[in-house]
Amino acid sequence: MTRATPPFFLVGNPRSGTKMLRELMNASPDLWMSDIESTFIPRYTRQLDQYGDLATRDGFDRLADALAHTRAFVLWERRGIRIDRQRWWDRCRTRTWPGILEALFRSVHEQEIPNPPKPWPEIVWGDKTPVYMAELPLLAELYPEARFIHVIRDVRDCCLSTEKLWGNSPMRTAQHWTDRIQACRAAGQELGPSRYMELRYEDLVADVKPTLGRLFDFLGVATPADAGRFLRVPENYGSARGEVQVVATNRQKWRTAMSPALRRRIEGVSGDLLAALDYEREFPDEPTRHLSSVQMAGLRLHDAWTQLRFRRREQGSWIRGLRFLLAR
Repeated sequence: MTRATPPFFLVGNPRSGTKMLRELMNASPDLWMSDIESTFIPRYTRQLDQYGDLATRDGFDRLADALAHTRAFVLWERRGIRIDRQRWWDRCRTRTWPGILEALFRSVHEQEIPNPPKPWPEIVWGDKTPVYMAELPLLAELYPEARFIHVIRDVRDCCLSTEKLWGNSPMRTAQHWTDRIQACRAAGQELGPSRYMELRYEDLVADVKPTLGRLFDFLGVATPADAGRFLRVPENYGSARGEVQVVATNRQKWRTAMSPALRRRIEGVSGDLLAALDYEREFPDEPTRHLSSVQMAGLRLHDAWTQLRFRRREQGSWIRGLRFLLAR
């Protein structure tokens, strides 16, 4: 049975556990996602006309030249994954944008998993790019049978994690958490339960194998006997850094690590959605409101500076850090 298309997409807010879930899923012989986020698919889907007829080698090469400068290609290159242009072209089952993407990911798979338990035509391939939670309609049109897995984590723990790792403003994180989840859920409802699945991080870490079983059923593959192990260590940052198994206690840290005043302010932005997702509310009488555009602009400037400082340390220089942030 050929499964190589359609793909699936794993989405969620930053620090929601998508890396962990990716490596739990990758341990199945039937599934695969690269450990590099693509990030570029929506942008290039919207500007394909710039590259001409993709069914011709000239059109394909123009597009491939542009993609070579994206963040994903740079990170693949740093990890020793080099995309052979001719092999990529030859792997295209169709000379269309979806066919070109599948052939690209197949080329990556061949190098990330050089001795796969199953060949490419027998697996279900996916892409973990959290920011795609705002792009479900576009991706669903691009791949009319694609499925989407939306990982949701308590906003208070997301705020703690992004502040600790990157220095991000908790209130901007809370507003983005609310806006993105609402948009993603609305798009998912349009797709229906056969194509869209929500999974709470807390449910996964509390009861790994049964939760994974529901996920594998959704994707139409068997649940491995050893479900719950990682293929690769998923985290390089944060409290779960270097862990080789799911950390069941990595939840509800906000109860002890976050001040009551900040918890109340976050509920003032996200409280209604917390309740809709069956998360506990400490301050149910706190009215929910949206931060103003002026407030968000100020917080965005703050977060842009902290992100640049983080990437400067990670990438080794201010220039490389800025280039990393600007690449898409």
